[in-house]
Amino acid sequence: MQKTKLIAQAIASAMLTLTLTTIGTQVVQGIENPVSLLRTTCVGSGPGRWRPDTENVAIGRSVYKSLMKLSPSNGSAAVTCRIRPEDSEPRFQTLQLEFGMLDSDTTSPPNTVNIYLDGRQVATRTVTAAQTASLLFNVGNVSNVSIETICASSSEYCGRVYFFKASLERIPEPPRRLRREPQRLTVPEPPRLLVPEPPRRRK
Repeated sequence: MQKTKLIAQAIASAMLTLTLTTIGTQVVQGIENPVSLLRTTCVGSGPGRWRPDTENVAIGRSVYKSLMKLSPSNGSAAVTCRIRPEDSEPRFQTLQLEFGMLDSDTTSPPNTVNIYLDGRQVATRTVTAAQTASLLFNVGNVSNVSIETICASSSEYCGRVYFFKASLERIPEPPRRLRREPQRLTVPEPPRLLVPEPPRRRK
């Protein structure tokens, strides 16, 4: 009975040590990676609207967890996010976007999605009901990301464009150099010289 109790205590102690080690590793490695684009400073512009959104949506007969949505109505909607504060070093290396329109928006005109990096248009995709698109960008030297949706019709209202991925991958930190201790040289002691004793005088 005593032996079983000791084994149980040893297992509990090992599990606690493993948990603390895992938590410590997560803290050392840093905060979340990748980072949601919405964790940066984002500002919308009209006449349509944008807003964060966390509902489950059906696109292409698959369920996705939405992060944000842009509603261009019969015009356009845009959101611009600053991913690199002024006078700071680059923080992110890639941006991945995945978006689409609902399966139920079968009567909606298409939406054109334009992506701008520091004001320069770098990509455009057109999506309709049940369609998705995926884009990947290098943003190592980029400060601002802008996403714009434009309705293909000025007389009919377009359905919303849902973004279910908008993630920024951090630039990996350079490996820390280990501080080398100066090597200590061990100088061997010189061998002892054996001095022969003088011959003893005979009495």
